[in-house]
Amino acid sequence: MQRMVTDLPAAPDIDYAELKQTLAACKNDKELFEAIVNAPFTYQLQVALMFLGIMVLLLVNKKTGTIDRIALSKTELAKGTTDVSVKRFEDIKIPVDYPHNVIAQAIKTGQPQGTADWKNLFAPALNSTEARLNQASGGIGYSAVYPLIGARDGGGALIFSYFQYPQEIRDMQRRFMEKYSQLVTAALKNNT
Repeated sequence: MQRMVTDLPAAPDIDYAELKQTLAACKNDKELFEAIVNAPFTYQLQVALMFLGIMVLLLVNKKTGTIDRIALSKTELAKGTTDVSVKRFEDIKIPVDYPHNVIAQAIKTGQPQGTADWKNLFAPALNSTEARLNQASGGIGYSAVYPLIGARDGGGALIFSYFQYPQEIRDMQRRFMEKYSQLVTAALKNNT
């Protein structure tokens, strides 16, 4: 009998103290932003068992009133999305008060949001077809947005994109997103 993916044992937990040290060791914003979206992928077994494929760091730009994409993980899935996108990663900006975008909702409410349809991550910068093409090219079934309240002036968010559907997201993934978002918030506050 073939084992179902959900029957896999839980991975050893990610070493959050080590991740905290990695983020704290960054000398400048550029290093920190890259580390935020790439450091978890050094835990290959854990990340594979969580079905995590892409991470994105976003920060609010108070001057422009937009949510700016700051850093994207260096994974094959992330490359798939940028290869087909009609706009460059850094050119996709979301108005901070746009009500039909889950990133704006997460930042406004301070509560995590999720979506299985990337039109909700990219509106109004991309239309539904363009957003869904990006999603399909990355093989993503579900994305969760965790706010980074007080991380920087205006706040920000992390997007965790999984090659699983929402009903398959487990406590292991939710625990990781919550803990890691807290580490990132602290690292961004300490590195200003």
